[in-house]
Amino acid sequence: MLKKILSIIVVFIVGLSINSVAQAHVTLNPNTSEPGSYEKYEVRVPVEKDAHTTKIELEVPKEVEVVGIQPNHLFDYDLKKDSKGNIKKITWKAKKDGIGPSEFIDLPIEVANPKKEGEFKWNAFQTYDNGEVVKWTGNKNAETPAPITTVKKGITQEAHGVKEESKQDHAPLSLWIVSIIAILLSLVALFKKSRNK
Repeated sequence: MLKKILSIIVVFIVGLSINSVAQAHVTLNPNTSEPGSYEKYEVRVPVEKDAHTTKIELEVPKEVEVVGIQPNHLFDYDLKKDSKGNIKKITWKAKKDGIGPSEFIDLPIEVANPKKEGEFKWNAFQTYDNGEVVKWTGNKNAETPAPITTVKKGITQEAHGVKEESKQDHAPLSLWIVSIIAILLSLVALFKKSRNK
């Protein structure tokens, strides 16, 4: 009985761990913003492989206008513009080794949001020093989803903070709950076993 309980607990913990790893993908934060506003987005790029990320490419949705890119001491950037001078693609290239396994980087950009509400897809491409390229271009449920920003009325900076905090705290809290349940169930099982002897 005890072995069965422990097996179930292990499955839950492994499941939570896999879920937290699966959520580590290229994102734009905040992921929601006001129509017509100027917003500072951070392009978050995590390293999920046993290699260094040396290049990040980000395609700008046609409805969105990028007005500035914050310099970074680890990466240089190049801009691809259309005939009107609008930035259509940003390419960050590592100055040296880039970022390594289990590391991440935030690459801030300033954006003029469209006046209309909607969801806007940013295709991203992450290149590793072993030549592998991860294409973050899928839909929300894909293994490699593209970053999505939602432009909607009524979104505030305070709301951004609450959402980000709840996302960050969710996984550790779940692990704590599972751990406490595991300890309680183990104690109950041991108590029953000792009484039956």
